Amino acid sequence: MRLDEADSSRAQPVLTRQRVLVVEDEVRIREIVRLYLVRGGFDVIEAADGRDALAAFDADPPDLVVVDLLLPGLTGEALVRAIRDVSDVPIIVASAKRGDDDRIGALRDGADDYVTKPFNPVELVERVRAVLRRGAPATARLDRRLSFGAGRLVVEPGLRRFVCDGRAGRLTPTEARILVALASGAGSVLDREQLLHAATRGTSETTRTIDVHVANLRRKLADDPAAPWAIETIPDAGYRWIAPADPMDARETAAPAAPQRRAAK
Repeated sequence: MRLDEADSSRAQPVLTRQRVLVVEDEVRIREIVRLYLVRGGFDVIEAADGRDALAAFDADPPDLVVVDLLLPGLTGEALVRAIRDVSDVPIIVASAKRGDDDRIGALRDGADDYVTKPFNPVELVERVRAVLRRGAPATARLDRRLSFGAGRLVVEPGLRRFVCDGRAGRLTPTEARILVALASGAGSVLDREQLLHAATRGTSETTRTIDVHVANLRRKLADDPAAPWAIETIPDAGYRWIAPADPMDARETAAPAAPQRRAAK
């Protein structure tokens, strides 16, 4: 038997390549980062500005995000906050901003690591590996589970899935952000400006589109505006979350059923 036949006869583990979203407007830097990440065994999704990056993230969340701060359109800081509102996915900032305030601000916004340009791409790949080793993949994390009404509604915002009255469903990223914002301020009235800020973090939507998102969220939760159990409309003021939160032990035992994943293309 030839050596190559012997090698091929060994059982090979089936590995799932982790996916990294690289958000960088400079083509040369983005291409270098992509090349080294691919060589390091990662699949790479690329985006040249903040809005495209948020759309790519919403369409299919990656395992980790590498983001520049100086982006056209939606800034890197706003992108970090928008992602962190709905997901615990690891985020590494790679930026030419070198000040302590920039570093501290990015970490406070939710970044997990910060590297300054120019950086060694080999070091960046190792930082990606190190951050990913710190915990389970973001898509498997369930620590942000929310439960309301004695289990009537159970939500996992980071996974954008829920079970309401025994029915499993999915939330859009904007719906998940609105739900988290309302539930976090339970009993308090949030106006449309506050919800717009929480839901979009600077994208080009207007306050009136919040009404559309809230209506879609209510429809999914079977929440009748005329007799609400979850979201109450306060005329000329905004919206208020009225569903009572369940104790922590109830949140741990109530687990949404996962909707079917899309078939791989």
